Amino acid sequence: MRRSLRTMRILYISLLLTAFLSLYAQPALAGYAIGFSSDHIRVLSPCANGLECQGELLLAGTSDLSQVWFCLRGPRGELVTYPAAVEDGRFARTVALRFGPGTYTVWAGDNRSRFDGVIRFEVTNLLQQDVRELAPSACVDSDHPAIQQLAASLVTDGMSETERLMAIHDWVAAHIAYDYDAYASGQDCLVPASQTLEERTGTCGNYSFLVAALARALRMPARVVYGQVCCNSAWGSAPQLHAWNQVYADGRWVTLDATWDAGYIRDGRFVAAPSDRYFDPSPEFFAQTHSAASVTLH
Repeated sequence: MRRSLRTMRILYISLLLTAFLSLYAQPALAGYAIGFSSDHIRVLSPCANGLECQGELLLAGTSDLSQVWFCLRGPRGELVTYPAAVEDGRFARTVALRFGPGTYTVWAGDNRSRFDGVIRFEVTNLLQQDVRELAPSACVDSDHPAIQQLAASLVTDGMSETERLMAIHDWVAAHIAYDYDAYASGQDCLVPASQTLEERTGTCGNYSFLVAALARALRMPARVVYGQVCCNSAWGSAPQLHAWNQVYADGRWVTLDATWDAGYIRDGRFVAAPSDRYFDPSPEFFAQTHSAASVTLH
């Protein structure tokens, strides 16, 4: 068995978060207040409502918190959150407006699951491209220097995109150990790919974030997919939730599951056994164990 019901909660936390945030991030109403400061946060950039941007937004200001959370709603209701670390009372973070042109609403608060609307403003993205599968996100931080450096080291001139993706898959499967303790304790897996790279351990969501980050660093569109897996229905294993990737390489979407190719759990321990069995498997073979439920906004 590779998963438990506890892991189901971890893997779908983003989907639950989106539903929860929708309670607080309602569409703009006529006369709805615009604000840039609260008791603990003051946003200095942007400095006015309705500013125009070219694909990126600098969020900067002051706070007496240790971390400020931002929620962005895209033009078609997409919801994503970003943390901004506070150092010496100041924070600054540039975020990508990943969901194409149009109006984005921004909230700020002290946690990622509730925004009271005291700080709320809008910006307009003029960039025409939808770059949700190419631009960095909070968990898929493909712009991090360590991610960029590793991605560049894995490829050579003349490699096809599929070969580049195979190099990413093989490195992640061989160098990231499954964090059984985090899995057993139900720890939150929503950490940046760069943190997984540094710690060299994670659960399936972390594997998927790292694969996506390395692929995007090489300018290959990458998705994180959530769905169900069944290890062996003949043994009576109940379907469990899981995360894997789809990456666009050489003109098609390639499916890969670096977690399952990293090894397996036996007697409460992770056994490393790198393989490429779940790199670009046939649809028929993959469907025997994997069933996609959603493509995330990571």
